[in-house]
Amino acid sequence: MTQHVVIVDDDDLTLKLFAGIASEIPDVVVHPFLSSTEAIDWYHGKEVDCFVFDYNMPLPNGMQMIALVRALPEFRHVPIVIVTGAHEREVRYQALDLGANDFLQKPVDYREMLARLTTLLALRSAQKKLAMQVDSLSQSLLDSEERSREHAERLEALWGIANNPNLRDEELMLAMLQRGAAAIRSGQPYRGVLGRIENGTHMRVVSMADALGYESAVPPQSEASGSLVLLSDTIAGRMLQLGGGTHAFDDIAATEYVTEFVKQRSWQAMIVTSFTAGGETYVLAFASRQTPAKPFGPQDKAYVEVLASFFAAHYQQRWQSTRLGHQLEHDSLTGLWNRSRFRSLGRAAFGTGESPAIAVVNLAGFHALNEAHGHLTGDALLVEAAAALATRGQEGEIIARTGGNSFAIFFPKVPSRAALDANFARFGAAFDDPMGIGDREGKHSVHVSARIAIAQAPHDGASFDGLLLLAEGRARSTGSDYRTYPATHT
Repeated sequence: MTQHVVIVDDDDLTLKLFAGIASEIPDVVVHPFLSSTEAIDWYHGKEVDCFVFDYNMPLPNGMQMIALVRALPEFRHVPIVIVTGAHEREVRYQALDLGANDFLQKPVDYREMLARLTTLLALRSAQKKLAMQVDSLSQSLLDSEERSREHAERLEALWGIANNPNLRDEELMLAMLQRGAAAIRSGQPYRGVLGRIENGTHMRVVSMADALGYESAVPPQSEASGSLVLLSDTIAGRMLQLGGGTHAFDDIAATEYVTEFVKQRSWQAMIVTSFTAGGETYVLAFASRQTPAKPFGPQDKAYVEVLASFFAAHYQQRWQSTRLGHQLEHDSLTGLWNRSRFRSLGRAAFGTGESPAIAVVNLAGFHALNEAHGHLTGDALLVEAAAALATRGQEGEIIARTGGNSFAIFFPKVPSRAALDANFARFGAAFDDPMGIGDREGKHSVHVSARIAIAQAPHDGASFDGLLLLAEGRARSTGSDYRTYPATHT
């Protein structure tokens, strides 16, 4: 589903930067404007999913734009992000009062802006799905007027929770689950359970919430969040075997799905559905120790599916955010830290150790080997070398791929010459044995030699970056400030 983001900033370079970041989010169309008046002329009658306003721009400025947008009913719940300076705290308070949802501080961090916009757009998508469900179900409900009214009210309650700016992440998820347990049948206590399928055999309880009046029939410790349940013991497991979907049981005892797990909890009624997010399967279920006052109907299944779609959007967004964070910090080929993350981690740890040191490992003759055997072979060797180095790392050491055929290791503490020599030998041993070249049969391998150079504080430098540059220079030099492994290749 395509989403539209309006960005207004009177600085052309900043506008292009913001637009470029936002356009990296899948299915997002960015509408950049250098003038707030141009933006106003454009967005009337258009569908917008998020606004980003610079506070300090020609009138109407960012603060006035918030008031103008919130005055339009169609944009009452659309997220608004204000970009401010570090010193403009009072401006943020005023923006909150006017209806802003989030802030970005100049200079804007790429990862922060991407994560915040992704989160707000995921929430907006879930809100629109809830609104669509409300509209669709309002037109198609065939039950009595009372059932229709109750159903619309509980959907409206979910809408209110989803739009509560004070609820974030786990608090929001728990509030939605709690509301679901209370609203399945008004006045009848239900338990809501959100579980994740693990290895196809078990269900991990992710979250659990009880409606007022629900009393468990088993000890609390056996039902705590994080507990592991054998999937075959649950009704959810049986439903997954049948292909998933949403299933409701007014009287479980009258079905073939009664298990010892269900009997222990004295459950008599249940409604359960499943969904996938981030490559994993989840189960959402509501169970009661009483038979429902009114039989479950299509609206009840639809209500649970709306809740499931909200949870699915949340977990998918979380997975995407985690994946993006991993990609930004790790080398895509070897999985080690990349150069940028190596420097940030190393700087943070540099002042905490005793005589810290940095080793740089260059694969000797790699470029010639890469040209002779092809890039696939070269990539396979880099992966093998990275794994061999990583397995020799010890606690506190940081290992990264810092260049095409270069790796770096940060040692937080090298108190003696003997320790320095031991580090040389430990990582040099990674090249004692031949390494595979990625053929399918795994029969072919080559000997790879490495040049290792170390720079150590304080005599080689007093900063992390200084040591790294020196070690890299030594690893590339033709002098004697390095060692080559294995010894037979010197």
